[in-house]
Amino acid sequence: MTTTTQRLVDYYQWVIENGDPKTEEWPLIATPWPTVALVAMYLFIVKVGPKIMETRPAYSLREVLIVYNFALVLLSGWMVYEFIASVMDIPNFNFLCEQVPYVRDDPRLNRLARVCYVYWLSKFVEYLDTFFFILRKKNNQVTFLHVYHHASMCVLWWMVCKWIPGGVSYFGATCNSFVHVVMYAYYGLSAIGPQMRPYLWWKRYITKLQLTQFTVIIISGVGALFNHDCKYPTWAKWIMVFYTFTQLALFSNFYVKTYLQNRQSKMADSKKES
Repeated sequence: MTTTTQRLVDYYQWVIENGDPKTEEWPLIATPWPTVALVAMYLFIVKVGPKIMETRPAYSLREVLIVYNFALVLLSGWMVYEFIASVMDIPNFNFLCEQVPYVRDDPRLNRLARVCYVYWLSKFVEYLDTFFFILRKKNNQVTFLHVYHHASMCVLWWMVCKWIPGGVSYFGATCNSFVHVVMYAYYGLSAIGPQMRPYLWWKRYITKLQLTQFTVIIISGVGALFNHDCKYPTWAKWIMVFYTFTQLALFSNFYVKTYLQNRQSKMADSKKES
């Protein structure tokens, strides 16, 4: 083994062994390989699933979708509550930039770490979004944005649970969980049937809410980067800001193509007809 390889192995070993003690013994946290395997499985199904379904009829899954979506509404709502209640229970918690104390035996810090862990696990549950699209042969919904978001969140939040399950990690997760309450409520209602369409006029506002979420998280992250008193790890702040920028760019592109360009196209067609 070369010196460089040995250094890399030693560094990897050091990094893995120096996670947060609150979560080091929790399932799937010790090393990244279970997460890597699950993400690889997800990407494999995304690749081969549509091909397998080509010769098969689409599944309806109506009842399954209703139960699934409203279950995620409840889970997301619980996480919003638990994130807020956890940070408010920690004395002198700095909502704008709080460090992560690496201690094991504080029940208030463990409570925040636990909801971070549940939030991460929920990202694997949300793989079912994609699998249901494939089974229903709605492959146009399985876009690069969709797959990138689902795969990357699992990896990033393993990193959070491994090294920073606390501090201001709560902020983006709380915002995202709130958005998911609204989003999965919409999906659950739409799964009930066509009779719900008159009540689902607010679909486009979900994307606006997502864009607002990313903007607020970026502003918060940039503020933390330039706050010299902020003890939250600098590497985590940079990753949070950069990743959220990619989400903002991709969702903005989706909004422009789905709503603005389509509206302009419909207006042009109506003028031709008149």
